[in-house]
Amino acid sequence: MVQTSFTDLSEVLNLIPNRHRTTTILNLYYFYVKPFLRTGFKHIAEERNITANNAAKSVNLLHAVKGEFPDQKINWDTVLVANGELLKPENVKVVVSENAFNFTWDQDITATGNPTDRAIILLYNKNFGRVHANYSGAQRDELKHTFPMKPGYIKNNTYEVFIAFKDIMSDEVSKSVYCGRFTN
Repeated sequence: MVQTSFTDLSEVLNLIPNRHRTTTILNLYYFYVKPFLRTGFKHIAEERNITANNAAKSVNLLHAVKGEFPDQKINWDTVLVANGELLKPENVKVVVSENAFNFTWDQDITATGNPTDRAIILLYNKNFGRVHANYSGAQRDELKHTFPMKPGYIKNNTYEVFIAFKDIMSDEVSKSVYCGRFTN
């Protein structure tokens, strides 16, 4: 029997193929946002007869990690927390106040989006593994949504923020939009 010892984690990770290293970087994130992914990838998962988590991984593994090992990081600009055929929110702006995240988006000028689609919102705090989600926010034609939070959850915290639309009758969703990183 041969015994091998490793002096640091990078030696172990060097033995792991690249695609598995990428999976490792995203796994903790998936663990925390899994309930949201069930909504955001529901239809894709049903079509492919896989879990929503696996549907999200199949999309995000291609683009959601940047850099070369061992300096890989999540590329939040390309992460999708929802992926569907509905028209996505356009020109989303977020303003953080003491007790809320305030979202605005542009009017649908194509007239292809259902005005009653609802905003679904994900706020992910990776430092604490905390997720705040809204699965039935404002309607598309309201052009704004306020996501209230206790000030203690906002102050001195950093969130990765996403928004998408969901049809309340069919559960179809749009592609999500990454709104940015917000620290207050």
